[in-house]
Amino acid sequence: MTPITRPSAALRQAPGPAHHEDPGLLEEPHPERPTAEPVDGQGRSTRRHPGGATPAPPGRVARIAAAVSIALVGVYVAGTLVIVSPTTPVRGTVVAAAGPYFTQKWNVFAPSIMKTNITFSVQAQWRDADGALVKSDWVNVTELEQQAVPGHAEPSRIQKSSWNAMLAYNARYLALDAEQRELVRDTFIQRADGGGYRAQSAESLIADLEAVGGTPSTGRGDIVRFLRYDYMLKEYATAFSTAYFDEDVERVRWRIDRTRPNDFENRFSEEQQFDATTVTFGWRHVDDVIDAETLAVYRDVISRYGGAR
Repeated sequence: MTPITRPSAALRQAPGPAHHEDPGLLEEPHPERPTAEPVDGQGRSTRRHPGGATPAPPGRVARIAAAVSIALVGVYVAGTLVIVSPTTPVRGTVVAAAGPYFTQKWNVFAPSIMKTNITFSVQAQWRDADGALVKSDWVNVTELEQQAVPGHAEPSRIQKSSWNAMLAYNARYLALDAEQRELVRDTFIQRADGGGYRAQSAESLIADLEAVGGTPSTGRGDIVRFLRYDYMLKEYATAFSTAYFDEDVERVRWRIDRTRPNDFENRFSEEQQFDATTVTFGWRHVDDVIDAETLAVYRDVISRYGGAR
């Protein structure tokens, strides 16, 4: 009888190359299973990192930076809470200190925001068939130009030329003293030799303005700058009036109208808080010939935006 023998360990193992082993038979650590962290007696990790080095504790610079950051955040939060709190002496101090850095105003979005509306109007004179002077009505040039603005996100500068001119002219006017302002609001016309009228010369205007100037800060430069812009405005008013009235214009004058809307608290009130102001300047004599092409441009703008008579 043949005895039954147990197979050897070599026979129990399936033959085959090692790389054909079933990977499922090899137990891998679960990715979510926590592993024990080796620590020393003081609770610090003893795990060795590549290269044999252990992570160094946070340095002094890092601790200081963290403390400073936390302090700054705390100051910012505390300051914000004080600023939005009811009015107190502490709040006033904090607002005054933080104002230059954190306060938001309208001029953040619109620098030098205008608080008043300013318009430029002209009036003209010409001779009729009998040689008598005929005076026109006032025409608001700015209002006519603004007819081209609606519907345009970025209107052209030519569509608000009178508005821009009024800002520059008014600034030079305000640079004069009170007596000089009164004089420039007068007429710049004098009688010509042999009859008729002519424009007052620039030399005589400068001499007259220097004679009445009582403020040392108002020098000859301010006077000259104003008269130059006054002459430019006379040219502008002459070209517009000639195209608008279709007459041989002999004299022009203009006025500046300023209106200010109610402030924000009274924006729904029908009663106006501020009175409108008007500054009217005297007659200027027309002594130039207008270029035909320039006149055609003015006539086109006037007819296009409904300004023709």
